[in-house]
Amino acid sequence: MEKILLIEDNEALRENTAEILELSGYAVVTAENGKVGVQKAFTENPDIIICDIMMPVLDGFGLLEQLRKKSIETPLIFLTAKAQYNDLRTGM
Repeated sequence: MEKILLIEDNEALRENTAEILELSGYAVVTAENGKVGVQKAFTENPDIIICDIMMPVLDGFGLLEQLRKKSIETPLIFLTAKAQYNDLRTGM
């Protein structure tokens, strides 16, 4: 079973998204912010990470930077309401 790490600070959105993914047959590990997400990326070895950008403690861009510095190349999908070109470029 493929494992997804879902990082989202909004509790309701995190729980609902995790439930939908689990009903679709995925194992889901959740984190409430980027700092916890980095720790779980190391310990849980997910197949993919789904991550909000705007979060307290450590945002999605900071999380991605920390993962890549540690040579963790797990594919990452950003979920966000941000639609500015600069945000898109930063995520790339």
